[in-house]
Amino acid sequence: MRENKQFGPLFILIAAILWSFGGVCVKLIPWSGISISAVRGLIACIVIGLYRKSFRVHITKAVLLASVCTMLTTILFMMANKLTTSANAIVLQYTSPAFIILFSFLFLKQLPKKLDIIAVIGTLIGVSLFFVDQMATGKYVGDLIAIGSGVCFAGVFFSNKLPNANPIDSAFLGNMMSLLLLPFLFFDKAIPTTSPQTLLVVLFMGVVQLGMGYIFFAIGIKHTSAITSSIVATMEPILNPIWVFLMVGEFPKPLSLIRCAIVLLTIVTYNVITTKQNYRTRLST
Repeated sequence: MRENKQFGPLFILIAAILWSFGGVCVKLIPWSGISISAVRGLIACIVIGLYRKSFRVHITKAVLLASVCTMLTTILFMMANKLTTSANAIVLQYTSPAFIILFSFLFLKQLPKKLDIIAVIGTLIGVSLFFVDQMATGKYVGDLIAIGSGVCFAGVFFSNKLPNANPIDSAFLGNMMSLLLLPFLFFDKAIPTTSPQTLLVVLFMGVVQLGMGYIFFAIGIKHTSAITSSIVATMEPILNPIWVFLMVGEFPKPLSLIRCAIVLLTIVTYNVITTKQNYRTRLST
């Protein structure tokens, strides 16, 4: 138990690195975002079930809420990647700390601190820049969906810190819900022409990128605060567009790089300061 507490952030980091391959994998698979979510989720469900050594789940309100947020995060992120750049999709997903602050205020009655308010304002400024050129071209739907993914991703962190939460059960149940998406496969015109290479990428996503990613995340989140988890997980939006650029050649526009930098710097700075404050508080008690 003591080792898990010590290496909790490391497990979150490993999860973030595995998750960071999501963007490039989506670009390599010709299926729709929902189809990818369905198959990837079911494969991940099997992997997580084998890790748990059980395919049963104890459902609590926290587990159910986290499961739904997990499923929606995956679906919306996959869809966003098909409609906007990987950089936009992943960075907007990582506006989640701003929504964690909002959820804490709305549901736990925790008044936001001055630093919290500054972080939210900085995030909103960065997010607003995403729509400066997108509104003119009408290509803002993908960014809106990515923000929805960020809201749901915040729900994952938030729900997993509630009483009676169980991160690994939530990850398992959330991916099991992919069964609900299977009917969409019959309407995906790209499915019949699927190549062996595509199937390998899908298998990699289900087993390694998502399945093992959630296992490491579930272990780490038990022994890491929501805020610390979100700062460590910021490695995902940093690596995600790098993999896409190296393997697909998709490079964000200069304005996109600026707005991504604003959002990431705001979130990282907020999390670093908050982590230091929490550390000092623990030392003084």
